[in-house]
Amino acid sequence: MRILLIDTYYEQFLDDLYAREPTLAESDFDVQLRKLFDQAFSVGDAYSDSLRALGCECLEIITNASFLQARWAAEHNLTLTGDPQERMRQVVTAQISHYRPDVLFVFEWCPLGDAFLTEIKPRVKLLVGQISSPLPHNRTFAAYDLMVSSWPPIVSHFRDQGIDAEPLKLAFDARIANRLVREKPLYDVTFVGGFAPSHADRVPWLETVLQDVEVDIFGYDLSRVPPGSPIHSRFRGPAWGWEMYDVLRRSRITLNLHANIEVGGVYAKDVAANMRLYEATGVGTCLVTEQKDNLTEMFEPGKEVVTFKDFDDCANKVRYLLDHDEERTRIAEAGRRRTLRDHTYQIRMAELADLIRRRL
Repeated sequence: MRILLIDTYYEQFLDDLYAREPTLAESDFDVQLRKLFDQAFSVGDAYSDSLRALGCECLEIITNASFLQARWAAEHNLTLTGDPQERMRQVVTAQISHYRPDVLFVFEWCPLGDAFLTEIKPRVKLLVGQISSPLPHNRTFAAYDLMVSSWPPIVSHFRDQGIDAEPLKLAFDARIANRLVREKPLYDVTFVGGFAPSHADRVPWLETVLQDVEVDIFGYDLSRVPPGSPIHSRFRGPAWGWEMYDVLRRSRITLNLHANIEVGGVYAKDVAANMRLYEATGVGTCLVTEQKDNLTEMFEPGKEVVTFKDFDDCANKVRYLLDHDEERTRIAEAGRRRTLRDHTYQIRMAELADLIRRRL
């Protein structure tokens, strides 16, 4: 089974990396791609690495890594024309024709759009998409043969639209834990994340916690935080990839608050499903996250993670954990063991491969 994975990275991450390493853009395609994966940003190459271990042939492209894609075009004598969006489509189309995958797996949000997917669908046996973020209002996703999501309401929404959909939880790349150096904690409490429109609750939440506890805040989109907010004085800048994992690993406690994801006009407020659940526990940090109906499917609250019911309760739980080192350490270690046992990409990709094979 040959699978081509199409991913899209944050523009700020790409800009930061290529600015930091100005000669990277001149490197061969394979060198650039390896460099991007070596940053451990997002899922990196965890999907393809785990699928290869299952006997699949996997290739990956990053649609909006313009230098990377331009290099692939040059190496394959492909002349690009038109605006950046059109050039992006031309390269991806050529890559699909070149690699001839059985399965095209697209991480959404993908900037290629519904029309492009409809156009290329006849070239593959199965078109699969994954999304666990707010659904863009200008997209239907109708071309997909299968959609997977860690958010059960998104799965239900697609099924209601007549699109085949299955739940697939997110996971942790166990290779991360093996490469991190165990050092003494540098931070008592951290938060790593963004302040996008779907994260509006994070501002009053962090402001409430900051009244009682000092929190080191790493992230992006700080422009949406009011100028007078105490969040600004605690902001430490973005933390991508390995830097993010290092921040998490060197935190006694890290905080998590899910996005408000609208699905069919309704906000999915009672669902635990984001990456931080696995990233934080996977590196052995005590995670404090919201009390959610389905959280017990992943972790045992109070033993493997700590949950809060409201903003004040979050501050109270954090203060308690800072005063009880042994209990906090015990919870962090139990969370780490649970993630490495039940929530790795090796496990998830076996589930994904089964879903794909049944449809092929």
